[in-house]
Amino acid sequence: MSPLARAAVLAYVVVLLGLAALGATSQLRFREQARLLSAKERAIVDLAAARSSAASVNGPLAVNAWARAAGMVPAPDAPRIEPVAGGLLPPAPPVRIEPWLEVVTVWR
Repeated sequence: MSPLARAAVLAYVVVLLGLAALGATSQLRFREQARLLSAKERAIVDLAAARSSAASVNGPLAVNAWARAAGMVPAPDAPRIEPVAGGLLPPAPPVRIEPWLEVVTVWR
């Protein structure tokens, strides 16, 4: 066998082994990605369940029930209501923007 043929066979074997190693690494990363995606889906389901159970403790209906049990009443049912800021806010003055250029140089 000529030296050129030996070099070609050696190069072929080296490239073939390199591609096999690359394929194995790719498969490992693919399995890791699939595991992470399934863990993400489980975490989303667990989060939904946790939010559902938390709503019974600190959701709006639970807070309303706690407030009524503590003797609080909604504002419209109270005998005297005083508005804090009566009336609407005055309109903001119109802003007139003119074209201009500003250059700031900071030396540190």
